Amino acid sequence: MVDCSHMNKEQKNEMLQKRWQLLRTTREFFWSHGYTEVETPHLLEYPGQEPYLDPIEVKFHDDRKQEYTAYLHTSPEYAMKKMLANGSGNIFSLGKVFRDYESMGGLHNIEFTLLEFYHVDADMFALMDMVKRLIITLSDKGVKFQRTSMKQLWKEQIGVNLDDYLDQISMKQLCAQRGYETAKGESYEDLFYRIFLNEIEPHFSKDAFTFVYDYPAAMAALARLGSDHRYASRFELYHGSLELGNGFHELNDRSEQQRRFEDEQGLREKLSKKVFPIDQEFILAVSNLPNCSGIAIGFDRLVMALLGCQNIEDVIPSVTYKHPSV
Repeated sequence: MVDCSHMNKEQKNEMLQKRWQLLRTTREFFWSHGYTEVETPHLLEYPGQEPYLDPIEVKFHDDRKQEYTAYLHTSPEYAMKKMLANGSGNIFSLGKVFRDYESMGGLHNIEFTLLEFYHVDADMFALMDMVKRLIITLSDKGVKFQRTSMKQLWKEQIGVNLDDYLDQISMKQLCAQRGYETAKGESYEDLFYRIFLNEIEPHFSKDAFTFVYDYPAAMAALARLGSDHRYASRFELYHGSLELGNGFHELNDRSEQQRRFEDEQGLREKLSKKVFPIDQEFILAVSNLPNCSGIAIGFDRLVMALLGCQNIEDVIPSVTYKHPSV
């Protein structure tokens, strides 16, 4: 990637014109493949349970000055899955989402554009193929793709058989063996990423889009488990070491979803974060989901990858706030 931070006004305007064209082409791509574009609420009574995401709280009032609390959505996922459960068919959303406690600048902005889409009767590999077709359509030059399992990555990059490190105790021991300090009660995911982010992710091919699939079951999030139940049908998309998207063969087990949310509530409490009630309408929707796969892709980062920029400020009209000078 190149540093576009010293662009003049004409160059910045040209970059934004390219962004607008990519937005248009993205919509045309999904329309041409029979997807319906949907809108979802930005204000939610029940935000997501993800332990490492923080919704922005909003206060508002009715005509009698009664105060209410809602949260700006961090993703349209819950609303879109309710639509899928009601028979929407293949759908996509391309719009703004909001996340608190994010760094501002570099790769982040608290308000950003998210592309999220769901394909019925598709597993995660069919979804990867659709993502590949989208990127080829958006690119004005040849692009390279790689596809590898998480287990294969750990074996090739650091000589570790991930099968032996699929629980918190063994992963903590592995971290200690590799010289990392660990804290009491750290989650499996935190320990996993201690190694992955430092020793594996930096070695991804710099000029290729890489799909990494089959995450440990402890990191399944909203994905169903694979044929090997030690691993989840989850994948992530990278360009070089830049994370672009997170995809799942979607879980449709109501009891399992309830259990996972309760586990995430416990982790939020352990992290001293606000714990939110579980959206029971969503739990009901999960039990009625068709067989489908879905992915959320940070559109601003995708534009960065396609246009060769390294700072999100290069590809958006303006940042929400700039850090005050020190």
